[in-house]
Amino acid sequence: MPEASDQSGVPATALGPKVARASVAQRLRALRDDARKSVAEVARTMDWSVSKLTRIEKGDVTIQPLEVRALLGHYGVNDEHVVLELSRLARTSRSRQWYSQYRLTGAYASFVAFENEASVIQTWQVLFIPGLLQIKDYARAVTALTLRADPNDEPVQARVDLRMDRQQALFERLDGPDGPRVIAVIDESVLRRPIGGRDVMARQLDHLLTLAEDGNKFTFGVTPSDLERHSGIGGSFELLRFAGNSHAEVLFVEGAAGADSLLDDRASTERHSALFQDLLDYGRTGDRALQLIRSIRDGMRTG
Repeated sequence: MPEASDQSGVPATALGPKVARASVAQRLRALRDDARKSVAEVARTMDWSVSKLTRIEKGDVTIQPLEVRALLGHYGVNDEHVVLELSRLARTSRSRQWYSQYRLTGAYASFVAFENEASVIQTWQVLFIPGLLQIKDYARAVTALTLRADPNDEPVQARVDLRMDRQQALFERLDGPDGPRVIAVIDESVLRRPIGGRDVMARQLDHLLTLAEDGNKFTFGVTPSDLERHSGIGGSFELLRFAGNSHAEVLFVEGAAGADSLLDDRASTERHSALFQDLLDYGRTGDRALQLIRSIRDGMRTG
């Protein structure tokens, strides 16, 4: 008789909807394989299209708890603990979150959902201050430049609103039990680029210094301009890790014209994890990083 055991080490009730959906998808796919049933066979039995089952097993769509019970019965799984656990995960995966209002699509939609549940957020930025760390005036200025639009245009405001909501969700989690940790490495050129004007940039750097006061939540590094061993010149990225083994690490690479990539294969995440460690090893961290930020901030105000 096929069985399903949770290898995550994290209670089902502690998982967010995105990781819960991925967990349901992975385990249902494994149970179908254990039962030696094809997608087409199961789809016929459930009176579903092959596309529906395929999308469920890929985590592209959610599944109702009653449908989970029916599938498990078809796979010969009658352990009530397993049935209840997967049903709870399915229910969790269908819960609406704050980002639902934005109707996001593609890789970016999955990234926002995963970021909202990550226990460690590692971000490297070579062009601008990471979105989770931006003040609103800076966010408006950098978004307007990116879109080549007026800062008051609706598309600019929509993106800024999303960024501010991402921040609010992060800070609410930071204040809760087992809050996430943010580790950000920023290129020195980003700190010196007065996007929005020198006053806005000085306030943005003030914000970074204020966040850095809580070293349990925020860690900052800076790659100086004269750094010879610079592993990060290939581009910015964000690497997400999750509590226990509830989900594999997720890598988000933001591309031009919306060509974003979201990867969770081990080769990609391990490579970028090593790259990120290089940036920490060869850049400035701790007090040295904060001293550099203060110096640049002071220069913005006196220059």
